[in-house]
Amino acid sequence: MPIYILRLRDGNCVVASALNEGHARKNVEPLAVSEVVTVRELDAFVAQFVLNNDGQLTATLLDKETIADLHHHEYPMLGTANAQSYADFGVSEKDSKTEAVHFSSIARRHAQEWDERDKQIVRYAVEQERSRFAH
Repeated sequence: MPIYILRLRDGNCVVASALNEGHARKNVEPLAVSEVVTVRELDAFVAQFVLNNDGQLTATLLDKETIADLHHHEYPMLGTANAQSYADFGVSEKDSKTEAVHFSSIARRHAQEWDERDKQIVRYAVEQERSRFAH
Protein backbone atom coordinates (compact mmCIF):
# COMPACT_ATOMS: atom_id res chain seq x y z
CA MET A 1 0.00 0.00 0.00
CA PRO A 2 1.42 3.42 -0.91
CA ILE A 3 2.59 5.87 1.74
CA TYR A 4 1.54 9.50 1.35
CA ILE A 5 2.83 12.68 2.91
CA LEU A 6 0.34 15.44 3.52
CA ARG A 7 1.73 18.95 4.04
CA LEU A 8 -0.45 21.07 6.29
CA ARG A 9 -0.95 24.83 6.02
CA ASP A 10 0.74 25.34 9.43
CA GLY A 11 4.00 23.80 8.15
CA ASN A 12 3.61 20.36 9.71
CA CYS A 13 3.24 17.10 7.79
CA VAL A 14 1.40 13.85 8.38
CA VAL A 15 2.39 10.50 6.85
CA ALA A 16 -0.34 7.98 6.03
CA SER A 17 -0.58 4.62 4.35
CA ALA A 18 -3.61 4.61 2.05
CA LEU A 19 -5.01 3.17 -1.15
CA ASN A 20 -4.96 6.58 -2.85
CA GLU A 21 -4.65 10.30 -2.22
CA GLY A 22 -8.33 10.66 -1.28
CA HIS A 23 -8.10 7.92 1.34
CA ALA A 24 -4.91 9.50 2.69
CA ARG A 25 -6.74 12.81 3.16
CA LYS A 26 -9.59 11.01 4.92
CA ASN A 27 -7.22 9.04 7.18
CA VAL A 28 -5.49 12.15 8.50
CA GLU A 29 -8.62 14.22 9.20
CA PRO A 30 -8.56 13.36 12.94
CA LEU A 31 -4.86 14.34 13.16
CA ALA A 32 -4.75 17.41 10.96
CA VAL A 33 -5.25 20.52 13.07
CA SER A 34 -4.56 22.59 9.95
CA GLU A 35 -5.76 22.42 6.34
CA VAL A 36 -4.02 19.95 4.00
CA VAL A 37 -2.33 21.94 1.21
CA THR A 38 -0.37 19.26 -0.66
CA VAL A 39 -0.47 15.47 -0.91
CA ARG A 40 1.99 13.20 -2.68
CA GLU A 41 3.15 9.64 -2.59
CA LEU A 42 6.49 9.23 -0.83
CA ASP A 43 9.38 7.75 -2.76
CA ALA A 44 11.30 6.86 0.40
CA PHE A 45 10.27 6.63 4.04
CA VAL A 46 12.19 5.21 6.97
CA ALA A 47 11.48 6.22 10.57
CA GLN A 48 12.83 4.88 13.83
CA PHE A 49 10.40 4.41 16.71
CA VAL A 50 11.91 4.42 20.19
CA LEU A 51 10.04 3.11 23.23
CA ASN A 52 10.98 4.87 26.46
CA ASN A 53 10.57 3.52 30.00
CA ASP A 54 7.27 5.38 30.44
CA GLY A 55 5.72 3.64 27.44
CA GLN A 56 5.97 6.65 25.12
CA LEU A 57 6.93 6.13 21.47
CA THR A 58 8.93 8.81 19.72
CA ALA A 59 9.72 8.79 16.02
CA THR A 60 12.94 10.05 14.48
CA LEU A 61 13.88 10.42 10.83
CA LEU A 62 17.48 9.34 10.30
CA ASP A 63 17.37 7.97 6.76
CA LYS A 64 19.25 10.25 4.33
CA GLU A 65 16.88 9.48 1.44
CA THR A 66 13.77 10.24 3.49
CA ILE A 67 15.18 13.53 4.77
CA ALA A 68 16.43 14.53 1.31
CA ASP A 69 12.99 13.73 -0.17
CA LEU A 70 11.21 15.83 2.47
CA HIS A 71 13.65 18.71 2.02
CA HIS A 72 13.23 18.60 -1.75
CA HIS A 73 9.43 18.53 -1.81
CA GLU A 74 7.95 19.71 1.51
CA TYR A 75 10.72 21.85 3.02
CA PRO A 76 12.96 23.22 0.24
CA MET A 77 13.95 26.38 2.13
CA LEU A 78 14.91 24.36 5.20
CA GLY A 79 16.91 21.97 3.04
CA THR A 80 18.81 24.88 1.51
CA ALA A 81 19.45 26.44 4.93
CA ASN A 82 20.74 23.14 6.33
CA ALA A 83 22.94 22.56 3.29
CA GLN A 84 24.43 26.06 3.63
CA SER A 85 24.99 25.62 7.35
CA TYR A 86 26.75 22.27 6.88
CA ALA A 87 28.78 23.60 3.95
CA ASP A 88 30.03 26.47 6.08
CA PHE A 89 30.51 24.48 9.26
CA GLY A 90 31.54 21.09 7.93
CA VAL A 91 31.03 17.67 9.44
CA SER A 92 32.37 16.46 12.73
CA GLU A 93 35.87 15.03 12.63
CA LYS A 94 34.47 12.01 14.47
CA ASP A 95 31.82 11.31 11.78
CA SER A 96 32.43 8.15 9.78
CA LYS A 97 33.29 8.76 6.14
CA THR A 98 32.03 5.32 5.09
CA GLU A 99 29.10 4.43 7.38
CA ALA A 100 25.82 6.10 8.27
CA VAL A 101 26.21 8.58 11.10
CA HIS A 102 23.72 8.13 13.92
CA PHE A 103 22.70 10.94 16.22
CA SER A 104 24.65 10.56 19.44
CA SER A 105 26.13 12.63 22.25
CA ILE A 106 29.09 13.39 19.96
CA ALA A 107 26.73 14.57 17.21
CA ARG A 108 24.76 16.60 19.77
CA ARG A 109 27.96 18.37 20.90
CA HIS A 110 28.88 19.02 17.26
CA ALA A 111 25.43 20.53 16.61
CA GLN A 112 25.76 22.74 19.68
CA GLU A 113 28.94 24.18 18.20
CA TRP A 114 27.07 25.77 15.28
CA ASP A 115 27.54 29.48 15.53
CA GLU A 116 24.57 31.80 16.00
CA ARG A 117 24.50 32.80 12.32
CA ASP A 118 23.83 29.22 11.25
CA LYS A 119 21.12 28.82 13.87
CA GLN A 120 19.48 32.03 12.67
CA ILE A 121 19.58 30.82 9.05
CA VAL A 122 17.80 27.61 10.04
CA ARG A 123 15.28 29.46 12.27
CA TYR A 124 14.49 31.85 9.43
CA ALA A 125 13.97 28.91 7.04
CA VAL A 126 11.61 27.28 9.55
CA GLU A 127 9.59 30.51 9.78
CA GLN A 128 9.45 30.71 5.99
CA GLU A 129 8.38 27.07 5.66
CA ARG A 130 5.62 27.57 8.24
CA SER A 131 4.32 30.64 6.44
CA ARG A 132 4.77 29.36 2.86
CA PHE A 133 1.15 28.17 2.57
CA ALA A 134 -0.31 30.53 5.18
CA HIS A 135 -2.11 32.68 2.60
